[in-house]
Amino acid sequence: MNRWPKKTPDVLEKLKDAIKRGQCEFMGSPYAHPMLPNFPKEDGMWSIQFSNKVYEDYLGIIPKSFWNPECGWRSYVPQQVSACGYKNMIGDFEAYSRSCDENGHPLRPEIYEKEYSKEPAFYNFGFKYDLPGTEKSIHFPFLKIKGCEGNNLKMFLRTDRIAQYGVRYFMGMEGYSLEEYMNIIKKYSQQNPDEPEAALVIFADDAEYIGTNGWFRLKYQNKPDNVFEETPDSRQKLIDLISGCNEIGSFTTFDYACNELPALQEVITFDDDSAWHGAKASTWAGTPMAQLLRPWQDLVREKLSDLADSLDKPSLVNAWYHLTNSYNSDGQWPPTLPESPHIIHPFNYRYCYDNLLKAEQLVQGVDYSRLETDPEKTIQTILGPQQTLVLEKCEIIAGGTDENLKEKALKAKSLILDAQNMDSLKARNSKTLHPDEYEKRANALVKARTLIGGIEIEKCE
Repeated sequence: MNRWPKKTPDVLEKLKDAIKRGQCEFMGSPYAHPMLPNFPKEDGMWSIQFSNKVYEDYLGIIPKSFWNPECGWRSYVPQQVSACGYKNMIGDFEAYSRSCDENGHPLRPEIYEKEYSKEPAFYNFGFKYDLPGTEKSIHFPFLKIKGCEGNNLKMFLRTDRIAQYGVRYFMGMEGYSLEEYMNIIKKYSQQNPDEPEAALVIFADDAEYIGTNGWFRLKYQNKPDNVFEETPDSRQKLIDLISGCNEIGSFTTFDYACNELPALQEVITFDDDSAWHGAKASTWAGTPMAQLLRPWQDLVREKLSDLADSLDKPSLVNAWYHLTNSYNSDGQWPPTLPESPHIIHPFNYRYCYDNLLKAEQLVQGVDYSRLETDPEKTIQTILGPQQTLVLEKCEIIAGGTDENLKEKALKAKSLILDAQNMDSLKARNSKTLHPDEYEKRANALVKARTLIGGIEIEKCE
């Protein structure tokens, strides 16, 4: 948020005006979008406080409501949110309904039985339980959050049963219409006759899916070369959605829903390590790039803690700022698995690397001999599977009759073979991966992939 107000101050003024008039409720979040459960409690609080400082500087407020990245959960997350001044936070219905209490008993056994899975996955949209439209836990706030009782922190749940349809609607996927979207909203807007007026979250996913395609093409449609492209019809789709909702009800703020609606009295909790979409928070921490960065981050953090009493305050704060920025989740995401060998985008990884290097410089360096990381292996793990698929397709094309395509395949093969040469990386003799070394190889893969008309990275349904 530090950059765009300077580049487009008119947009900032429009946002401030919308907030002032009550047309927009601005929700807060950690500064560099880290997965809070994957790092120590103190670190997450620093990141949230950095955001709060920016909100005060540019908006003149600290938001009341908190967007928890990926709805990642560990017992201390609500404590972080409350301690940093927030009164309300978002939660995920699917994570809640597939979780157990402290005694191991499912919170919602009727849903848990049909939808819980031990198998790790990026996404689990298998809604095998027919959730009634009158479900109270997506209509009313929770006042009691396990581990944060007495802090007056409230939670309202979003659900993929609605939100994921919304994402696909905005992305223009075949079969995802406004009419059906409105039917889903109407279904889950049902209430029992004796209940007071309630609320429903109709869209709660990554904001970039309204205006651009964000990561959607990469994650859901096997189109890794088409990310963050503009989606010009988003504006009209949003207008149509708002118009349709206004015909059946009225909009309110998240803060109002959390504080003015009758609260549910049961204590809400989640399994540690849970996240939205049926995923695990540790999935974000287990990617090859995350495993490469984390040991280095831990060394910097250790040194920062050792020097905390001797560093002047500006240097201490600045070191925490850059360290926690290196926790950015997209710089280490998505995972690379045999069945879905995606790659991390170079500009995101560079953000993590540059911030971590700056943090290290502020603590006067760390002992690299303690690192057991292997940058060459990391590159091979992330890029290797797709490189193999490109080379296999090049061989198929070489046996064909299309001379133009055969020439492109030769160029693609040359790009991959050059990228597989690790001489420049070995010459650095470093336990860390310089972003230039990753970027040139990742870009070569993208170019090679494009030359041969793409490859099937995974089967997408």
